[in-house]
Amino acid sequence: MLLRAFGPPGAPFAGPLDPRDALVAARRFEMSSRIASRQGRERLAGELEPAAAAGFQRDHAAAAATGLRFLALAGEVAEAAAPLDLPLVLLKFAALEKAGFAALGARSACDLDILAPEERAEELQQALLALGWRHSGMPAMEHQLPPIEHPNGGVVEVHRLILGVRLDGGASATVEALGRHDLLRPFADLPGRCAAPAVEVLAAHALVHGLGQHGWWPASYSLLKTIADLIDLGAHHPDTTPDTMPGATLAARAAALVAQDVTAAEAAAAFELCAALSEGTDLLAMDAEPSTGAAVLLRHILAGRLDAEYATSMRLGFFRPQPSDRRPVIRFVRSVLAAVFLTRGQIDAIYGPPRSSLGYLGRRLARPFDLLRRLGRYSARTVRLRLDRP
Repeated sequence: MLLRAFGPPGAPFAGPLDPRDALVAARRFEMSSRIASRQGRERLAGELEPAAAAGFQRDHAAAAATGLRFLALAGEVAEAAAPLDLPLVLLKFAALEKAGFAALGARSACDLDILAPEERAEELQQALLALGWRHSGMPAMEHQLPPIEHPNGGVVEVHRLILGVRLDGGASATVEALGRHDLLRPFADLPGRCAAPAVEVLAAHALVHGLGQHGWWPASYSLLKTIADLIDLGAHHPDTTPDTMPGATLAARAAALVAQDVTAAEAAAAFELCAALSEGTDLLAMDAEPSTGAAVLLRHILAGRLDAEYATSMRLGFFRPQPSDRRPVIRFVRSVLAAVFLTRGQIDAIYGPPRSSLGYLGRRLARPFDLLRRLGRYSARTVRLRLDRP
């Protein structure tokens, strides 16, 4: 999976291969569409059995369809914002695809992320709701408004800021701050004023979103997608110039933008891992202890979705500092309150929809006790893991 997703296309794989297991692994880490995009139909058909090869191609086609759908949604949002003279900035998946860093169908996504001016984000949200968009039932977060859904499907998250990307070393970046620092790259083919962040901001956002926000929650986001984004942006090789910027310069600038929330060692490990995987280096030799930050990070990424004990132990990452512009105490209190008091949409997502509206009340009353039970289980597994695996 790693060689085909990141290594030199067509590089020989010497080990034993079970095509079905390869597809399962690729899907588990959300890499199947990337592999199909990089390797092509003929190579996969020659290397895998027909059923597995067809599975990779189906995932690629599904990702391409989703990508086109979200790019169309971006156009609709831009059309709604244009009469308001409201500037927009595409983020993450949409920015990578629209700016040409990611090939269509190579990257999966579940929503469209758009940054609006901090003081006018609600104005954009209301304009979309007036056009028939619906509330999703999920709550607002520090950096974004509650997600909303298109009448024909597709979720859009309107962001007020890029949490953890700090242009001035203080508050997280806004549309206005990106403009002041000349870090916006406009799209001429979209209505109104629509742009993508400069490449170093995209890389910084990938770093802080993957390592800072989801580094301890492997089920919520595959960190291999972070590595894929960084490689697509050109951070895997010092001399790569996807946007007239050497990869080493890109890495240094991106790391500096997120230094408050991603340590220098973590950022260096991510960029080292990009370089190693793109060269096809085997960092998983069974007879070797991980001796570099890249090897440790890779094992962390893989164990997060392959080792149930390890994944459960990381649930205590809730108590670790998270990227935030709020004071630590306020952030922690608000996080606890958000974990205890759930919206209906969150209850449906976590526990499944109850049979009646009264069931929501029961879920809410039971939620504190469920959290205490989970906390005890996570703590026990953490202790057991540390005792068993020093």
